[in-house]
Amino acid sequence: MPSASTKNNGNQLSHGVLDGVTVLDLSRLIAGPYSAMVLADLGARVIKVEAITGEDGRHFGPPFYNESSVTFMACNRGKESIALDLRTPEGKVILAKLIAQAQVLVHNFRPDFTERYSLTYDDVKSINPEIIYYAVTAFGEDGPARLKPAVDSVIQGLAGGFFASGEETDPPIRIGLPVVDVASGMCGAVGVLAAIMHWQKTGQGQRVELALIDTMFNLMASKIGEFAITGDAPVREVNLPIAVPSRHFQGNDGNYFSVSIVNESAFKRFCQVIDRPAWLDDPRYAKNAARVENRRALLAELEVIFAAQPAKHWVSQFDAVDIPCGPVNTVPQAMADPVLAERFSIHPEMPGLPVIGFPAQLASGMRRVDEMPAPPRIGEHTNGILLALGYTSAEVSALKKKGVVGLA
Repeated sequence: MPSASTKNNGNQLSHGVLDGVTVLDLSRLIAGPYSAMVLADLGARVIKVEAITGEDGRHFGPPFYNESSVTFMACNRGKESIALDLRTPEGKVILAKLIAQAQVLVHNFRPDFTERYSLTYDDVKSINPEIIYYAVTAFGEDGPARLKPAVDSVIQGLAGGFFASGEETDPPIRIGLPVVDVASGMCGAVGVLAAIMHWQKTGQGQRVELALIDTMFNLMASKIGEFAITGDAPVREVNLPIAVPSRHFQGNDGNYFSVSIVNESAFKRFCQVIDRPAWLDDPRYAKNAARVENRRALLAELEVIFAAQPAKHWVSQFDAVDIPCGPVNTVPQAMADPVLAERFSIHPEMPGLPVIGFPAQLASGMRRVDEMPAPPRIGEHTNGILLALGYTSAEVSALKKKGVVGLA
């Protein structure tokens, strides 16, 4: 197959540690595509195998950018796209050819789908014995819930996550971000990388499985531990009852700021800023454990103190004494902050849409996100991929006419 290390404009991409590794991304939405995108960042060639009409995540929205959702654009840079109906006999043949030349396959199909269309690990391994087979599931490929459909919000609710935010009297609150999907994407990339390292050393492939419910339970580890130790439902409040104070407050200008005290040295500086030196000897507040026990009284006093000055006053005062703090921004305010704006990249093929890099950046061996090909159009690379597999132009046209493949 031709190398994927060229940009759409023909210029060479920088090399990555996974140069020479080909990944087939059959996954949809966020968790699977995000993992495959990280592998692309690290140099792998990622071929996105999607339905003729495009994978489901393309249609989340509005808003849309280049006819695909912004969710899709955030999870699919650096990939090629082949639009393929893998349910057809001809589609199965094409997929088998791709599998035979790949090192990694990523999917998030339910087990009944993989069984029906011969995409189980054993099926794929029979085509390519060295394949690394990464399956994203909701509750695992085995067990009584193996066929239960679930998405980020359902997983949050099932795991008790709706009762990990807000205050005790609030109704259940969903975390308003796809935290399970994105965290799963990050964890999945780690798992696949480990499997690639194992394959490079031994020549052996393997199955890698990630269950969304396990991701959520990892995020909730402290809450689970709290219930296991105390036997009581975990305390539910914005000020997490492990370090006090650690929450947001409102200044007299109506704006909010967040401040966190994580040790006694910081609390001493905190008391200096708010002019409450007596609290250092007050048995209710002198130590963190005591502050946790008396947090409601402490927070009531702090609300009065902080209401005397604008939020930006308190942020500057806490910054001056090296205490973690910051304004509570809206998304527009965060993106207007020049310091925060430095974290985004501008892609020449996606003007107006900030590109967000993977949190862990290598000094070498990782491609710059603004050099990566933009997320592909549906079937943008179908023709080139099929020609590289040995199909003629006439055969590609015939497959298109039969509805087996889609061309951009």
